[in-house]
Amino acid sequence: MTGYLMLELRRALRSSGTLLFTLVFPAVFYGLETLLFADSGSAIEPQQIMIGMTVWGAMTAGLLVGTRIVDERASGWQRIIRLTPLSGSGYLTAKVIVGVFVALPAVIVVPLVAAVMDGVTMTVPGWLFATVGVWIGSVTFAVSGVTVGLFAKRENVQTIVIVLMLALATLGGLFLPLSVLPDVWTSVAQLMPSYWLAELGAAGENPMSAITAIVILAAWLGVLASVSLWRYRRVAERV
Repeated sequence: MTGYLMLELRRALRSSGTLLFTLVFPAVFYGLETLLFADSGSAIEPQQIMIGMTVWGAMTAGLLVGTRIVDERASGWQRIIRLTPLSGSGYLTAKVIVGVFVALPAVIVVPLVAAVMDGVTMTVPGWLFATVGVWIGSVTFAVSGVTVGLFAKRENVQTIVIVLMLALATLGGLFLPLSVLPDVWTSVAQLMPSYWLAELGAAGENPMSAITAIVILAAWLGVLASVSLWRYRRVAERV
């Protein structure tokens, strides 16, 4: 398990596309959005944008797990893995761990850019929720990526991941703070796990508000993990 996990981490970190989507894009978009809202005279604070972009980077890292799983299914690597002592749950757990670790640069770099570029300051609990809280909560999206990888095909997985990435970010209020959008948008956003991860990241001022976000993210995690295990075993039975 340890050897396989290290192999997966090296493979993920060698991918320039992974770092582009999880590190460069969130940091760049943070800078662009803060400049845009500063020029418009909006009351939106850089802290709000920082949390949204941090969540986007962490979420994307998890979803990209799906593309690697699809490639392994298409190449026959997954069938070879089934012949080893590594269990199905161990294989899927390794994928989730990789997705969570790949999310780590986003939860470090985006807040660092916010602090240096705009002088963003928060309380200690505020920083912990905005970084460690978001990082731990990203496990739900790593499991989402695993689920996508077990159902998608090589010819459509990139489309599915990109659509999910944009839908969760847009509908979840990551690109634009919900305060500048119509009220109905908040009702839609609350159906998205991305919204609740952002709520967890913003819970530093009121830690008790994190309970609802944790419960909902845990519910998503449980459902997606069950579906992933079922799908993996179903595919294994056909081989």
